[in-house]
Parts: sequence; C-alpha cells; structure tokens
Amino acid sequence: MEKQEKTLNIQFCILSAMGIIFIVDGHLNNSYFDIGGLLPYYSFHIPLFAFISGYFYRPGSERDLRNYGKHKFKRLMVPYFLWNLFYGVLAWILRGMGFGFGEPVTLWNLLGEPFLHGYQFILNHAAWFVPTLFLTEMAYGAARRVVRNTPALMSLCFFMGLAGIFVSRHWGTEGLLLTAVKVMFLLPVYGAGSLYRTRLEQKDTLGSPWYFSVILFLALGLAVSGRRLIYAVSGCHDFTGYLLPYITAALGIAFWLRAARILTPALAGSRAVLFLGKNTFGVMMHHMTVFLLIKSCYAWLARGGILFGSFDFAAWKTDFYYCFLPRGMGQFKVFYLLAGILVSLALETGVRTCWEKLWRIESEKTRKNREKIS
Repeated sequence: MEKQEKTLNIQFCILSAMGIIFIVDGHLNNSYFDIGGLLPYYSFHIPLFAFISGYFYRPGSERDLRNYGKHKFKRLMVPYFLWNLFYGVLAWILRGMGFGFGEPVTLWNLLGEPFLHGYQFILNHAAWFVPTLFLTEMAYGAARRVVRNTPALMSLCFFMGLAGIFVSRHWGTEGLLLTAVKVMFLLPVYGAGSLYRTRLEQKDTLGSPWYFSVILFLALGLAVSGRRLIYAVSGCHDFTGYLLPYITAALGIAFWLRAARILTPALAGSRAVLFLGKNTFGVMMHHMTVFLLIKSCYAWLARGGILFGSFDFAAWKTDFYYCFLPRGMGQFKVFYLLAGILVSLALETGVRTCWEKLWRIESEKTRKNREKIS
C-alpha cells in the first residue's frame, strides 16, 4: 500500500480530475454535474480539494515544520509566484490595449496580495486557492505538533472552522481577516482528509446503493428546506449558519469520493483522466485566461460584421466574466469547458517541458565545466 501511494493513488487522482472539472464548469456559471441541483458545486468543490490534500498529509511531517514548509513552498508557491509574474505582465499589456483587467505590477501584488484575496491580476485569480492551501497545510502541521491526540486535534480544527465562520459573519473579512478565515474554514476539512486516510478509509464499506441513498436523501432534505447551500470560500461570505457549510461539504465530498472509487477499475487505464488528475494546478491557474482567449477569437471573427453580430465588444474588454455564446446557445459552454481544460494542460505541460530541457542543458554545462576544472 505504501509503495502504491508513492506512485499514484488512482481513486484520488480520478477524484482530483472530477474536482477540477467542477471548478472550471462552475466558473462558466454552469452545472453539468451537480446531480440535478442536489449537490451544487459551490457547496463543496473547494473543500473537496482541501480534503484531497489532507488525505496525502504524511503523519510525522510536523516534527520538522521548517523542512516541511520549505518542501511545500517549493512545490506550491514557487510555481505560483512565477505564473503570477507572467500574468501580471500580461494584464499590463492587455490594459495598454484597452482591457480593464487587473492591478499594476508591484512587489505587493506579486508576493503579498496572493495571500489575501488573490484576485490581483484577475487573469489567474482562480489560483487564489494555492496560497490558501499552503497556509492551511502549515497551520495543520503546527496544530498536529501541539495536539497529538487525534480526536482532540479534530475538535480543535472544527472549533477553528466555526470560529472562522463567526469572524466572517460578525467581524467581516477585510485584509488579513480574510486570510485567517479561509484557513480556519478549510482546516477541519483538511484534517478530515488526513483522518479518513488513517482511520476511516478501511471502515468505508457500506454498500453503494445504501451509501448513495443516504447522501441523496439528506441532500434532498436540505434542498427542500429552502436554505442557501452555496457559499464562496474565496471571499468567505454567504455562509448559512455554522454547521450547514460543513454538512453540504461532507455530502458532496462523500458522494464523489465513492463515485471515484466505483470508477477506478474503469478509468485506471485512462491516461487522459489520470493526466488531468495529476495536473490540476495548471488547469486552476490558466483556465480563466483560456476563456478570454476563446472570446478574443470570437471578437476577431465578429469584426467583419458577418459572423457573431451579437458579440459585445465593450463587455469583452471590461467584464472578465462575459461569456459569449453564439445564438445564445448554452450548449457552447461545452466548448469553453473542454478548451479551458485541454489548452490549460497543454500550456502547463509545454512550459514545464521547456523548463526541464533548459535545466538539463544548464546542468550538463555545469558538469562539463567542473570536469574541465578538475
């Protein structure tokens, strides 16, 4: 089991692929996979990624928080900062062309603002989750270092989550308060992922018909109640009560966790699905810019006045969320969804491949120079 986890956990790779599809589809204001509205994306999809990350937390990492933090920073934040610089420059270029997206490129917007709201350059704002995840991982490691007892640790995490919602509802989420609330809210979900792996996974044996029936029955009850189920973790607002956000998160995570397990035998050999599951960072970082690229292609075709006469050029340049649909047909969102995923993967993979080749060339030059000196 340990050897398999070091290579690839196929079930959680599929779950990650599902999660990023929910993210991209949700940013299209769409709902292909929300089970008829019973499990809306914005009631669980960000906690889903925190749960997945928590599942892969290695117990014992908290013993050396410094090295653990260095490893996480290198894996998460260094790529984020490099892409943030790229998108800052790109937003600056687009503003010179008449677009109204993003803030100026400053040291604060490059290194500080990502830990607050994360919307500094708009083009890559969907990746706000990356700095928040880094802080959540560090907070969980610090908590484990202080509280060794698992039930006590989960109680502490859940208390912190409820406290975060309280702060959001009564004190607001300005500045550093937003950062604190995001981390506090996600902390118990991250901890639940670790708890599931270490203690609950082997007990997750309820038959799927009963399993799904219970989840959907509870989800239907929440829908009938008429209470608002969706909320925005990015801004930590619209929380309905204190427990409901965690209940809806638990239902959505549980549903798709079992769905991923069922699909594992069928998709274990799917290189495309597994590749997507292993590269969710790139899709999260780039898909909103891909949407803008698609709209720019429509704008180019519409300039002649023959095609796409209803295209709104003003909205294209000022409203980042403007989504042009030929003939107003929502079916064209499938094209946005597929392109947002596939083009993002191609961009991330291409840049990574070039970087690795340059690194190998430079390393080879360094090695030869050392040999000459010696």
